[in-house]
Amino acid sequence: MCLPSRSPSPPPPTKEEKEAEMEREAEREVATAERKDARQDVLEQNITRQRRGTGRRSLLRGSGGGIGFYNEYQD
Repeated sequence: MCLPSRSPSPPPPTKEEKEAEMEREAEREVATAERKDARQDVLEQNITRQRRGTGRRSLLRGSGGGIGFYNEYQD
């Protein structure tokens, strides 16, 4: 009966491989930070767009609402 032999472990990473992995990790962190900033900018734009119609005439002339102030018997 033959016992399975263990496969040899891979050689330890070289200095260049370690540096390349560190660079990839740093690039991933930068890309993640950029995506986070972009998401935050989009969120701020959406909030600004929603708050834009908070004036005196926004209920009648805005994109939403105003039907509650409509009086069909007036003029």
